[in-house]
Amino acid sequence: MTTNQELYRERQHRLDTAIALGTPDRVPIILTGDSFFARHLGIPLADYLKDLYESSQIHLRSIPQLGEIDGAQYLNPCVYSLGQGVYANVKLPGRELPPDAQWQIEEVNLMTADDYDTILTKGFIQFHQEFLAKNLPAALSDMEFHMKTDFPRIIADYKQAGYVPFTPIICGVPFDMLSSNRGMSNLVKDLYRIPDKVASVIDIMTTDLIEILRAQIRYMNPYAVFIGATRCASEFLSPKLWEKFALPHLKRIVEAVAGEGCNVLMHFDSNWDRGLEYFREFPKGKCVFASDHSTDIYKARKVLDGHMCVMGDVPAALLKLGTPDEVYQYCNKLIKDLGPSGFILAVGCCLPLDAKVENVKAMIAAANGK
Repeated sequence: MTTNQELYRERQHRLDTAIALGTPDRVPIILTGDSFFARHLGIPLADYLKDLYESSQIHLRSIPQLGEIDGAQYLNPCVYSLGQGVYANVKLPGRELPPDAQWQIEEVNLMTADDYDTILTKGFIQFHQEFLAKNLPAALSDMEFHMKTDFPRIIADYKQAGYVPFTPIICGVPFDMLSSNRGMSNLVKDLYRIPDKVASVIDIMTTDLIEILRAQIRYMNPYAVFIGATRCASEFLSPKLWEKFALPHLKRIVEAVAGEGCNVLMHFDSNWDRGLEYFREFPKGKCVFASDHSTDIYKARKVLDGHMCVMGDVPAALLKLGTPDEVYQYCNKLIKDLGPSGFILAVGCCLPLDAKVENVKAMIAAANGK
């Protein structure tokens, strides 16, 4: 009988091979979810969020009932870190919402043009702490609750259960942080009105975020780091603006993470079709481009072939509204068309709260050839 430790080594090797653009024994599958696992086990979301260590155990009780996966992207819910990450009011079940309601993010766009000068003068980290304390104290206290979690223990639990803890570290990117704090329309106007100032602020933010990431990586020794981006996607900016305000800081962050010896999950929501070729400048065999089904995954595979692993791209809507047979056939087509080398099967973005359990099982079964 295969032990959990043997399964862990087998699954890690499978993922290692795919990310390094080799051909594993089968296409690996990563499961990305949070609230779905609680709903699957009949646990109200308010209870699921009470203790972030216990929520990781809910994941670990749910996953074996769904099938054989190789790794998990979210080890527990990251909702308590969202408010400070995107400068928003986060409404939680059992707090602002009914006990089993999905959490919500309310953007408030509190940053002013004068705040650019504060970042230039004080640096991003000091600005961040002072801004939250003054304007979003709930986001600051939520983050403090999040940081009390024993993440090394959770990572060890996943390994002990035989699963690769895929991305225990999650990081946003400067452009997206500014767009949610300043407001997308205001930020785009700033790119024309005060372009050099915004570029300097993004440079400072990037430098500070990289230092934070390096400290986290050295503390947790993660398998991969999740770099999340959506509003700096090429569909939202002209090529000229994208190449000045988005691409450079994305590349710096990815290169810094890879330079620490980590794999990089480029969890890039929205449509990145234009500009995919620029990702061939990123570290070869260390990155995974993960689409939320907005980017043409077939185009991504073609453009990045031989340079970067591609992950996805089962639509969240299909997992909620489709049938098990439709899900199975869709996944089989992805595996046939995009595998066997340099491809990881996964949901596009995240399992929806109310995905059909039988559909999630069908996705996992397809990866296992069952």
